[in-house]
Amino acid sequence: MDAVPYRLVRNLLLAAAVLYCSLLLEAAAGFPLDVHTSFLSELGARDQSTSLYARAMDLSSSVLTLLAVLLARRSRELAGLLVSTAVFAFGTMFDSFSPMDCAPSASAACRASEVNGQAGAALVLHEATSTIAGVGTIAMAVFALIALRRRRRGWGGWPGKLLAVLAGGVLVTQVWLGSVVAYETLSGQEVAAPGILQRASTLLFCLMLGTLLPGLRQAFSR
Repeated sequence: MDAVPYRLVRNLLLAAAVLYCSLLLEAAAGFPLDVHTSFLSELGARDQSTSLYARAMDLSSSVLTLLAVLLARRSRELAGLLVSTAVFAFGTMFDSFSPMDCAPSASAACRASEVNGQAGAALVLHEATSTIAGVGTIAMAVFALIALRRRRRGWGGWPGKLLAVLAGGVLVTQVWLGSVVAYETLSGQEVAAPGILQRASTLLFCLMLGTLLPGLRQAFSR
C-alpha cells in the first residue's frame, strides 16, 4: 500500500473512531441517562431524544470501518484483524437498525417489561447485534496484539506500544463486561448496567480503533 492509500485508510478509521465514541454525544446532550446505571446503547432507544443521532453515528462509523477494511492491504499477517474488524462493523451496522423500544434505566415501565420478558423482538435483536459487535471488538484486540507480537523489530516505536496498551485494555474490560452481563443473565438476575465500566471500555476501543494503523503501519504498508 503506498502512502496515499495508507493515509486514506488511517483517516477513515480515525473518523470511524470519533463517530463510534457515543460518550461525545452523551456529553453534548447533557448526560440524559445516569452514567452509573445505564448502557450507552440506551441513547439509541426509540423513546430517547438522542435516538436518531446515536444510531446515525453508529451507522456512519460502521460504514467507514467497512470501507477501510475493503481498502486495506491484504496479507496473512493481517487477515484475522481485518475479519474481526469487519465483524465489529457489521454488528454495529445492524445494531443501528435494531434499537431498543425504550431505555430501561430511564423508565420503570420499560424496566419491568424487560424483567418480565415482555420487551419483545426488538430487545432480542438488539442484544444479538450488540453481542456480535462485542465479539468483534474482543477479536480485534487479540489480533492486534498478535500482529504486534509478530513484528521483528519490537513494538514499532511509541505508536505500537500505545496500541498494545489500548488493545490490552479493551480485551480486559470487554471480557469483564461480557462476563458480568452473561453471569447475571444466565443466573436469572436482573441485569444491572455496569455503566462506568462500559464507558471506559468504549473509550479505550475508540482510541484503539483510531491508533490501529499508526501502531501497525509497517504491516499495512508492506
